[in-house]
Amino acid sequence: MTTPDFRLIDAGTIAVLTPQTDAGTDWVEEFIPDDHQQWAGGVVIEHRFVLDILTGIEGDGLTVAVNGRS
Repeated sequence: MTTPDFRLIDAGTIAVLTPQTDAGTDWVEEFIPDDHQQWAGGVVIEHRFVLDILTGIEGDGLTVAVNGRS
């Protein structure tokens, strides 16, 4: 089993996208603005932007593991 490039956690009003590989970290550095909010090593994303970001990630051939709320 390979490690996904990102882990996405739905935290209710926000989502947290955490790079898990070097390719994921590189993607964040290239496509996420420098002034983004961070939490626990991940990028904080408003829900209205999640689909567009996931589409971009997957369009670039990277993978995302999604964890739902507990």
